[in-house]
Amino acid sequence: MSGNKPITGNSVEKRLEAIQGGDLDERNKLIEDYIPFVIRTVSKQLNRYIETENCDEFSIGLIAFNEAIEKYNSDKGVFLKFAELVISNRIKDNLRKRHQVLSEVSFEDCSENVLKHLEFTSFKSNEDSSSLREEIKQYERELFRFKITLEDLVEDTPKHKDTRVNAMVLSERISEDKPLVEEIYSKRRLPISKIALKFKSTVKIIKRSRKYIISIVVIFTGSFTQLQYWVRNSLKG
Repeated sequence: MSGNKPITGNSVEKRLEAIQGGDLDERNKLIEDYIPFVIRTVSKQLNRYIETENCDEFSIGLIAFNEAIEKYNSDKGVFLKFAELVISNRIKDNLRKRHQVLSEVSFEDCSENVLKHLEFTSFKSNEDSSSLREEIKQYERELFRFKITLEDLVEDTPKHKDTRVNAMVLSERISEDKPLVEEIYSKRRLPISKIALKFKSTVKIIKRSRKYIISIVVIFTGSFTQLQYWVRNSLKG
């Protein structure tokens, strides 16, 4: 990152004149200078601090900042206020689309894909189906606190049954350890080294199934009666 501090006020508008005149180097410098601004704006919208690596929202923020550079003119007022508005709107659009996609996932899709690792079986009544649908929505919201989506869960589910069952057993044991659970929820991540040491597992195995283990811990420690039933039923099999 550039060692220069971001230039504010009219100086930014002067830099924009050069950029909109075709100065690509100045464009790159301006974007680099204002990476902290982008991070703050995106973090504010998400209500959490974001990292710059492997973060879709940060990428969206940078693209939006560049869009603000393209569309800015003096009629839009102070550039940074305008850029903040553009970034915020793009993040909101992304969140809205993400939730729309998830809400449009059919019950059948959820049962076959999202809950595949729970060895889902058919329901006895429409009331059961409706109840599960609501539980899945609540589960989805809880997973989102850990930056895990339903798609992530499908992707991270161990493919081999033995590996999957072992991860479930480990998750259940973790969920019964109050200090570990409190750390997981407070830091929004697995204390992998502690878990490996306490339950005599390997760091490599835990890392490989990190999201999956968190997802099962969430089931065991939350009010997910039906999901807990399927997990325990899978362990019996």
